[in-house]
Amino acid sequence: MCYQKPVQLLENLLEAVPLEPNRHGHTPMDDFEHFCAYTGCSEELLGPQAFAWVKLAYIDAKQTESC
Repeated sequence: MCYQKPVQLLENLLEAVPLEPNRHGHTPMDDFEHFCAYTGCSEELLGPQAFAWVKLAYIDAKQTESC
């Protein structure tokens, strides 16, 4: 397991559950990019570690939502 490594955890998640478009044709990654553009959430603002955790949490929540 890769505890405390959000980038690796996200890669593992995406290997296990590939991104699927929703009814609007957007993948969770598309939605995350829109979320970042809308809120100003960025790696530069949050720092690489915090941004990676936010991205992991967002993608995981969206993947779980579609199951």
